[in-house]
Amino acid sequence: MSNYPNMSYCMCENTTLAMRQILDEMQNYESLAEFIADMNKDELIAFKRLFNLCESFMIMTEEMEQFDEYSKGE
Repeated sequence: MSNYPNMSYCMCENTTLAMRQILDEMQNYESLAEFIADMNKDELIAFKRLFNLCESFMIMTEEMEQFDEYSKGE
């Protein structure tokens, strides 16, 4: 049994919906500080982990895109 919440065939779709929920909720606040102030300790930890995962996602996709561009040039 996997520790992942989604089946591989729908992980991007489900994660997109979850991210949309977070972004929609963030828009209900005047500032990020206000949004964070409403979080409990566990949610704040999860928010920081999510932030770091988003950074890793962007770095990894940029690296993969650069590799794809490089490999197409050969």
